[in-house]
Amino acid sequence: METFLVLLRADTIGGDYWRSQEFLFFGVGCLLWLALFFGFRTRLMMWLYVAGHELTHALFALVYRGKVSKVHISAEGGHILTDRNNFVISLSPYFFPFYTAIAILAWAMAGWIIGRESMPDEPWLYGLIGFTWMFHLSFTIWMIRRDQPDLAQNGKLFSATVIFSMNVLLICVLLIVSSPTATFHGFGVSFWENARSLGSRFIESVLELIG
Repeated sequence: METFLVLLRADTIGGDYWRSQEFLFFGVGCLLWLALFFGFRTRLMMWLYVAGHELTHALFALVYRGKVSKVHISAEGGHILTDRNNFVISLSPYFFPFYTAIAILAWAMAGWIIGRESMPDEPWLYGLIGFTWMFHLSFTIWMIRRDQPDLAQNGKLFSATVIFSMNVLLICVLLIVSSPTATFHGFGVSFWENARSLGSRFIESVLELIG
């Protein structure tokens, strides 16, 4: 989390990336989805969320070389039948933005088929990412507040920790990919330094409190 805040401060706010066209389109996409989510939520939106949720379960089951024999999707809920399960498969819909991945893949395929010069300007892709990522985040928060078997199965505290950590990591990846100044190498170095010094800084804080 500390590394994320450093990245946000140095490369987004400090680097004036928040003034860029890409960041503007991303923000507009996020706000547009939030307006729909809070003002015009429909059964179709719920069906789309359940579809993405269950298909993500199925995708990660296949990644772990499991067999998916059934996928049930409805606006009221859904489930899959598979012979493989672990905490990654169970929690994957809460940290993997299914429709964002579909949007990026579709954009890349369209550019390959019709040519990049025929595609809309790249900021429109950031708007699409913002819209679909906020779809993922808003529904994730909304569903976590309800009783979810996926979370209870692995322990609520463990599940919440994994979901929070993976979503923060996802935001970091999005910032690094889109920012002209941030790099994966710089993020890795900062993460390692913060992790290495965490113990000593924690002990110093405790000593200050009891001293």
